[in-house]
Amino acid sequence: MKAHFVKWIPLAACLLLSACASGPNTQVNYVKATERFEGTLPCSGCNGIETDLVLQRDAVTGAPAGFYLHEIKIDAPGGERVSTSWGNWYENQSINDFKRQLYVLKPEVGTTRAYLRLDSGDLQPVTEQGTPAVDEKGESVTLQSLTPDLSLPKNESRGN
Repeated sequence: MKAHFVKWIPLAACLLLSACASGPNTQVNYVKATERFEGTLPCSGCNGIETDLVLQRDAVTGAPAGFYLHEIKIDAPGGERVSTSWGNWYENQSINDFKRQLYVLKPEVGTTRAYLRLDSGDLQPVTEQGTPAVDEKGESVTLQSLTPDLSLPKNESRGN
């Protein structure tokens, strides 16, 4: 009985050691199925436009799948103060900087809009002339990303 038990000790030790070993460090590509951006954009006839933009992607492929845009004109004199639009969007390269992504929104009703994706993850509106939008002081305006980045940095190792 004792000899039979002794035969199983090395096997049990190997199983315990292999259970503690870590597997290969695999990189997982995280797809943000929904991204949300908020900010106040300049307005010629009011004190600004509170903007809330939601971009949707296919959860598997990451391909653009739709958008929802809600805008409120601050202190607008009469008329349409609230605007909501939705439709499709696509990614393109900026013609001014090929390293930057340009997001183009094509609403079901209304005019096409473009936003430049900044390194910070924020979006900068692009005017009809193709230049970044600025406020009355000449400073850049952006929609801030509200979606957290859940991916690990490329150089960070797991478990250490």
